[in-house]
Amino acid sequence: MNCEMAEEYISALCDGQRIPHVAAEHIGLCQRCQSELSEHATMGAELRRLASMDEAPTAPVDWKQQSVRKTDWWQKGLATMKVPRIAFGAMLIAIVALSSGLVMVRARAGAAAARFLELKYRLPPTGTPYICIMRADGNPKDNLCNFVSHLRDGLLLMNTRVVANSGDRAQLAIRAKYIPGDGETEVNYNEALFKDVPEITLSFEPGDKQEIQVAGFGAVEVKGKYFDHIPPLAYLPQETLDPNPKEFRIVAPVLVRDNEVIVNGGVGSSIDSGSSDATLMLYAPSEGRYLVSLIPFSGAVEGTVHLGQITFALEGHDYLLLTSMPITVAEHVWVKHERDFKPSERMVRSSDARDDRPMFLVRSLKKLEEQRIQH
Repeated sequence: MNCEMAEEYISALCDGQRIPHVAAEHIGLCQRCQSELSEHATMGAELRRLASMDEAPTAPVDWKQQSVRKTDWWQKGLATMKVPRIAFGAMLIAIVALSSGLVMVRARAGAAAARFLELKYRLPPTGTPYICIMRADGNPKDNLCNFVSHLRDGLLLMNTRVVANSGDRAQLAIRAKYIPGDGETEVNYNEALFKDVPEITLSFEPGDKQEIQVAGFGAVEVKGKYFDHIPPLAYLPQETLDPNPKEFRIVAPVLVRDNEVIVNGGVGSSIDSGSSDATLMLYAPSEGRYLVSLIPFSGAVEGTVHLGQITFALEGHDYLLLTSMPITVAEHVWVKHERDFKPSERMVRSSDARDDRPMFLVRSLKKLEEQRIQH
C-alpha cells in the first residue's frame, strides 16, 4: 500500500465507511496520509456547518408516520461509493448539464437546413449536360459557380451567382463566354476573362426551362432544382461514394512522405472514366511531378490502393497519397517520380502551366508521357 493507493480510502473514511485493514494501517502510520485525512475531515465539517446555517427551521418530523419509499438508484450510489458525497453531487450536476447540452444539439439539428441550387446547362448540338451547384439560402458563402467546358471546337466558360432567393424562385446573374479553338486550348480561369461580358439576369423556379444566348456559340438551355446538401462532387451530383469499374478519380489529393505533407493539391477534382491507362499527374514546385497510373510502366514501382488511400515505397521513403473519395476499384497502381519536371517546359497551350504552384490532373498515361503534353 502506498499514498496514491490510499487516497480513495481516505475519502471513504470521511464518508463513515469501513476500509481494508492494510489501508487503515498505512494511513495510521503515514504522516502525509494523516495530514490529508485531517484536511478532508476539516473541509467536510466546514461544509456541513455552512449548509446548516442556510437551512430554514422546520417542524419536528415524526419518522414513524413516514412511509418507506423504495431506494432510488442515486441513494444506492451514496451507500457504496468510495468518493466524498460532495464530489458525487458535483458529478450528478455535470451529468445533468451534459444531458441539457445534448438536447440543445438536437434542437439545433432540427433547425432549417441550408438550401442549394443545382443548375443543369445543356449545350448544343448534342445536349451534353453540365452541372453547377451553389448556395441559394442567402448565405454569400459558395453562392456562385464557375466552370469551363472543353468542346471539340473551343471552350465555353460559365460564371453564375445567386443574386436573390424567395421561396422557390431564384434570381441569377449569369455570364457566359465562348472561346473558339481546336479542343486543346487551355485557359487560367479568372474574373478578368469576363470583363467585357454583360451579365444575363434569369429568374425561375424548379421545373422551368429557359435559354441564354452565348455570342458565337448559340443557345444554352438552363434548368434547376433544389437540394438540402452539397453532393460529394458538386459537378457530378449523381456520383456515388464508390467509383464505377471504369473510373479513376482524384479529389483533393494530399501526398505525405515519411509522415510529412509534401504536396497539397487543393480542393479540386479530376476524373477519367474510360482510359485503361488513366494516370494522375501530381506536381509541386520543390518536388517535380509524381505519376500514379492504373497500368505498369517503365521506371514505376507498385503501390497499394485502399479506398481513398494509396501507399507505396519510393527512393527510400514511405509515401501515402490521401484523397477525399475512394479512387478506383483496382487494388494496385504504379508510381514514378520525375523530380526535374516543369509544367512550363512540358505543357503547351495552357496559361495555367505554372512552375510556382502545385497542380494535378488525370489523363491517359500516353498523353502524360509525350515529350510535349497537349493538355
